[in-house]
Amino acid sequence: MKPEKVLEVCPVCGSSKLYLEAGGYTGKVYHCKNCDYMGALIVEADEEMARAIREDYEKSGQKRRDD
Repeated sequence: MKPEKVLEVCPVCGSSKLYLEAGGYTGKVYHCKNCDYMGALIVEADEEMARAIREDYEKSGQKRRDD
């Protein structure tokens, strides 16, 4: 059985286009380039879970910034 690739994705839109906004003593703060989410929480997901998050985000009627 082949191990699944684990991605770090945005909890709002499921994008892997995250970058570190701040870090250090206060902890890490990530910024999503697709939906402008900023926060410490990110999701470690396989491709199937990331796709499910993206589909749920798109069904909610919100637009991705790269659309």
